[in-house]
Parts: sequence; C-alpha cells; structure tokens
Amino acid sequence: MRKLLFVITAAALGIVGLAQPAAADPPTRQDLDFTGTAELADVCSFPITVDITQRGTVTQFTDRNGDITRIEVHAVEQDVFTANGKTLAGLPYTYNIHVLFAPDTGEATHAYATGVVSRVPLPGGALFLTAGRVDFIEHPDAAFILQPDVGAQGNIQGFCAALAP
Repeated sequence: MRKLLFVITAAALGIVGLAQPAAADPPTRQDLDFTGTAELADVCSFPITVDITQRGTVTQFTDRNGDITRIEVHAVEQDVFTANGKTLAGLPYTYNIHVLFAPDTGEATHAYATGVVSRVPLPGGALFLTAGRVDFIEHPDAAFILQPDVGAQGNIQGFCAALAP
C-alpha cells in the first residue's frame, strides 16, 4: 500500500512539475478620480442635472495573451442633484462594479454594480436610499441610474417632490 501511495504521489508531483504556469500579466490597478455631469430625464416629470464625483480603484485582469478578461471597480461616489433652482446633495456611498469580457470577441458579457446606488437626505429628515444590483447591459444608453434593478428601491416620489417646481 505504501509503495502504491508513493507511486501516485511521485506521479502527481511530476505532473505538477511539468505544468507550465500561465504567462498572464499580474492584474493592474489604477486610481479612479472622476468628476462629471449627467442628466436624468426619465426619473421625474422634469429633467434633473447630476454632478458626479467618484474616487476609488480600477483593477484590470488579462489572460496570457494580454486580452482583458475582467475589470473590477471599487468606488465611493457622491452626487449632487439640481432641478428647478433646488439642490439635493447626496451623501458618499460605496459600490463595486464587475465587468466580464468574452474571450473570443473581447466584448463585455456582464457589467453590473453591487452596493449602494444612491443616498440622499431629503427635506424634513427623510433619506432617499437605494441599494442592490444594477445590470448596465440592460441600460445601454443610461448616463446615470438612480434605482437598482434588484434590491431596495428608494422613495422616488419624495425625491422628485424635493426637486419639483
């Protein structure tokens, strides 16, 4: 029995020793520092301007050919919403974005965010809070998404009322 165990162990070590490690580059990490503006035209009955500030990291993974296989973003964002001369300043919130790419085409096959989607104090002490998962592929033309596809939906009526004319 010991001899059989030795032979199996030696064979396994030989196979492991012959296996070539993948030649993929290690993941690269970059700081994320973004500010921008978007317009929400389909949330309330009037357009809303959103000033966006994001800070965090972007990690990119590649295969042994150098093709991107995955991107992960960890970010803290703070948004300011303006409409009809009124402003709502959001509180900082954290989320993660995961983007997976098809190995044969390099196209994004999955692109989703998980975490808090928005956190905004409303007049009177209420809090507009949404959290969950957003599938960006389902919203290809959206410049900004206020409510998650799955998860806690915020009080959109209260949010719109705070910015209404």
